[in-house]
Amino acid sequence: MTSLDLRVATLNIGGGEKTFDDFTESTQASRQKALELLIKQLEADVLCLQEVTQHMDVDGQTHSLMDVIERTDHYPHAFFGKIISMETHMQVKKDVMVKGIFSDWWNWSMGNSIHSSFPFARLADPTRSGMPRNIPIFQPLSYEGNRDTDPRYVLLTRLKEAPHPFIANLHLTTLVGERPPDMIPRKREQAHLMRFQQISRFLDLVHTHILEKNEPLIVAGDFNATEDEAGIRHLLDAHPELMRLRPENDGPTHPDLRRAVDHIFFFPRSRLVDYTCWIETSDLSRRASDHLPVVAELQIR
Repeated sequence: MTSLDLRVATLNIGGGEKTFDDFTESTQASRQKALELLIKQLEADVLCLQEVTQHMDVDGQTHSLMDVIERTDHYPHAFFGKIISMETHMQVKKDVMVKGIFSDWWNWSMGNSIHSSFPFARLADPTRSGMPRNIPIFQPLSYEGNRDTDPRYVLLTRLKEAPHPFIANLHLTTLVGERPPDMIPRKREQAHLMRFQQISRFLDLVHTHILEKNEPLIVAGDFNATEDEAGIRHLLDAHPELMRLRPENDGPTHPDLRRAVDHIFFFPRSRLVDYTCWIETSDLSRRASDHLPVVAELQIR
């Protein structure tokens, strides 16, 4: 049976790149350079990013963080999954959208992305080339310009490389007021419930066509949840063959939190020959984002 050695990394870049928000040009350039150098240093075969932004200027030119990743020359295959945009969710409470209007931008958008050194395959036929799918797992009744009402998606793809693992990139809900120092108990409970529901919808999505068929699956992203939260416990309890890849230096992946909220999971454990996992804690990582990358090297049977 064919085996595959694969390095996977996940990183939320929203707190590091402020290219289209309120940082000075020199800070923007510094953050972008740090991100570019970090990605080269990680040398991941598959890179899952959250909170990737881009905008189209008055001349129709697109300025995207995808271009920063492309400059690393490591990822010939990349896909951006849009989650919110000016054209669909224009909201005057969202500062960057107001700035966009008065900067004559035609559009601004934010989403998640997957970058791969291997070609993407069709989900149904991994021997043929395909593209990732951007699938909603939470759609608010109305978008109010804050993270409480951000839509949430899973970006799902498959690699055109035996044994053709599926890759899922997730970024789950976090609510204003759910965490100290200004924690509101009701908000905390609501956030836990929303993440539980989003994980349940993800499991519904992959149950029949991936989990029941024992296909290899890597789930990575910013879960905004520690491993003992109900949603992640549900994720692991529902399918005992699904396991969290525990970093050897397990600890916080965000400076405001005491434990990791960014994770990599693998299914089924019976097809995992071996793995190592770590949180990249270098100074470069801290310059590139307020989240730290989680990296795993896997050998998949």
